[in-house]
Amino acid sequence: MLAPLLSFPVSLILAAGTVFCLTKALQGSSWVPRLNYGVHALMALGMLGMVWHNIDLPLLPQLLLFSTASFWFLLQAVSRHEFNLVCHVRSERLTCLYHAAMLAAMVFMLALPHSAVLQGRAAAPVQHNGHASHTGQALTVAPPAASEVSALWIQPAAQVLAVLFAAAVLAWLLPMDRVAAKLRFRKAPSMSRPSRHRHAILERTYEAGAALTMSLMFAATSLQT
Repeated sequence: MLAPLLSFPVSLILAAGTVFCLTKALQGSSWVPRLNYGVHALMALGMLGMVWHNIDLPLLPQLLLFSTASFWFLLQAVSRHEFNLVCHVRSERLTCLYHAAMLAAMVFMLALPHSAVLQGRAAAPVQHNGHASHTGQALTVAPPAASEVSALWIQPAAQVLAVLFAAAVLAWLLPMDRVAAKLRFRKAPSMSRPSRHRHAILERTYEAGAALTMSLMFAATSLQT
């Protein structure tokens, strides 16, 4: 999917994101953040499998897993406060909506190569031993414009998603200068606040790296369709 020049740096981003999410999942205070970070670690591993085509992961379990995970984050975004989930304030609900959309985009990305394989099989040549064909070959009966119709919506959709995730990279990175300034010039004696700011920087760095990876992969998909 990606050019060889980009495969290694993207793999490093995904590997670092996997380590970060697994670390946060093991350090979580309750089961909800542990589950959330575990889902993100699995998503990073799934994208790593798409970067390296020789890693043949089963498709259907991935589609079911990430579809369910997308619904789980959407459920957190619209849940009431008494359910004690992660998303409570407005910014957290927006983050959960973003994660739900990101996992839905992951499902879309996984389904793209599968549909391309099905189209390739539908147009594969079939041998005929009868005398009705002079060439000995014929294509299976399939609508000739099926792949063109798919390309009409797949390529623009991939391009739009690439642009949206590129914008998400900027959205995650732009507030980091304010977070870093608070970390440097905080005068309070408590250590919890600087620790919280460091966590915010790591969190935003991970989110920006994941968004950059999604943007690059959708850009590569739009060029290949």
